[in-house]
Order: sequence, then C-alpha cells, then structure tokens
Amino acid sequence: MMERPTTIEVAEAAIAVYWDMKMCPVPDGYDARRVGPFIEWNLRQLGYTGPITITAVGLLSDVPEQILEALFSSGVSLSNVPYGTRDVATLVLFRTFDLPPPASFMVISHPEDAALFLDLVSERGYNPIFPFPLKEAAAHLEDDDGKPLWENFLRAEPPEEDKCSETGQSWVCRVCHGVTGRDFQSFITHLSTPKHIWEFPRWHTYATSGNQIP
Repeated sequence: MMERPTTIEVAEAAIAVYWDMKMCPVPDGYDARRVGPFIEWNLRQLGYTGPITITAVGLLSDVPEQILEALFSSGVSLSNVPYGTRDVATLVLFRTFDLPPPASFMVISHPEDAALFLDLVSERGYNPIFPFPLKEAAAHLEDDDGKPLWENFLRAEPPEEDKCSETGQSWVCRVCHGVTGRDFQSFITHLSTPKHIWEFPRWHTYATSGNQIP
C-alpha cells in the first residue's frame, strides 16, 4: 500500500516512477491518457509535492501504437528495452547516479519484483513507494478479491485530468544503445529504421544463449 512521505525533505524531493508495461499493461477498455495523471494524483493525495517523472518501460514495439501515443501525449516518457521486466531494475539503479537521496522511487511491476528493486535503492538512502499491498501479492498480480492489483489501482478513483501537470516527456531506445528523441513520431519512425531492425534480434540471440551484449 502506498504510504505518506515520512519527512518534509522526502515530500519535496523528486519522484521517479518506473512502470513495467509487460507485467502491468494498460487494462482493456481503459483510457491510456489517464494512467500518468492518475499516478500523479495518487502521489499528490499522499502529500508528495516534488517533481514527478513517469517512464513506461518495456518491449514497446509489442504495445499498440495508439496506446503509446496516448501515454506520450499525457506526459509519460517511453523507454524501449530489450528484455522487459529485468531491465526495470537497471534503469532504477542508473537513475540513482543523477537523482540524489532522499528522492523517491516508485516501481510498478510484479509486487515481488518491485519490492526487490525498491529494497536496493532504499539501502542507498532513497524513499521507496510501493503501489501494491505486497503481502497480498500472488503470481498473477491478484488481490483477495481475485482482481488484478494494477487494475484496482487504476480504477480506484480516477481524476478528471488526462495530462500530467509537469510534462517533459521523451523517449529512449536502449535496444539501440540509447538513441533518444523528444516527439512521438520520431519514436515510431525509429522502430522501423534498419538500425533498430538489425539490433533487436541480436539482444534476444544473446539472451537465449545466456550472454549479454556489453
């Protein structure tokens, strides 16, 4: 369960939200433009006042283009990664190099994975924000009612806004070693470039063989 900040310093510090789209996709019938504003609304309700950045992480070429465009237009940044869930921890740890404590990290993924990622940054002096009740978590993100925790989180009490208050969204393709952009169309164009089409299978060949590309 999400908890209030413990100190004024934590409340006013920056908040980095990493959303694992493989484990927690946009629910069927849910307006993707509401995801970012709803996450922000929840954090503000708890008393967090610092700047918030929200990044959707995953194999984004597998996500429908209209969903990605809706997310991007609402202020959510996109991070296209080669493996999916296992990349979330890497991104969180990388972020600690330029985001000093007592900043907060919120990880939206399978609760057990989220707990692991957040424990790592908590040991470094950061404030962890757990979006789900961890003790009730099961393998398919279900709570005691048998409903997905992520869907319950999103549908609890949605705000009217469909755009985050602080929009500075961008995209990055880590399949292509950090190619970046600031507009959505350039992201879609990048996914069809020869470089990306050539790079993507290489990651999965290495993953299957148990190796990693440096």
